[in-house]
Amino acid sequence: MAYDLIIALITGLLAAALFFLALRIWKPRIKIGSKIVKTEKTDEKGNKTYIYTFKFINKTISNIENVSIDLFLMEDYFNGSAKNYKTKKLKIAQPNFNFLTGTRNKNKEIHNNCVQMSIKEPLEDLWNGEREWLHLQIDSTHSKSGRRAVNVKTYKDPLNTIVLGKFDSGDNFNII
Repeated sequence: MAYDLIIALITGLLAAALFFLALRIWKPRIKIGSKIVKTEKTDEKGNKTYIYTFKFINKTISNIENVSIDLFLMEDYFNGSAKNYKTKKLKIAQPNFNFLTGTRNKNKEIHNNCVQMSIKEPLEDLWNGEREWLHLQIDSTHSKSGRRAVNVKTYKDPLNTIVLGKFDSGDNFNII
């Protein structure tokens, strides 16, 4: 009788540990690039504008769903002795999409598990890096487990973050 109780207790603890391990493993894994690329675009009249792009890659084996992206320009300031923060939400090309392919189902020719997202604002005019930084949040849900994760990237220095060029295609953050 006592052995049955001990076996049931150990079995229950083992099942709970396996469940929490499965939840830890089956969550969205997104890798965000450390650079923002700047490409020059010239219109018909000869006016030059710049397009700023960041890249992220779905490293999850399964697909992810309900992806939402928020990019904030953060600034700290002091009010008396208290430190406060001001935020400005920056516009990006497509802040929400329903589905992103995982590494198991990706197309190796077009790399549909990678996303390059354009920022729709004059980034270098807004961000000087003195007391400001960029805060990128990518919220997504694992398609199999339903587990949600928020991946965050902070960009502190515009001189080292913004690079002229464009991202290479594929599961890398190479700039060409």
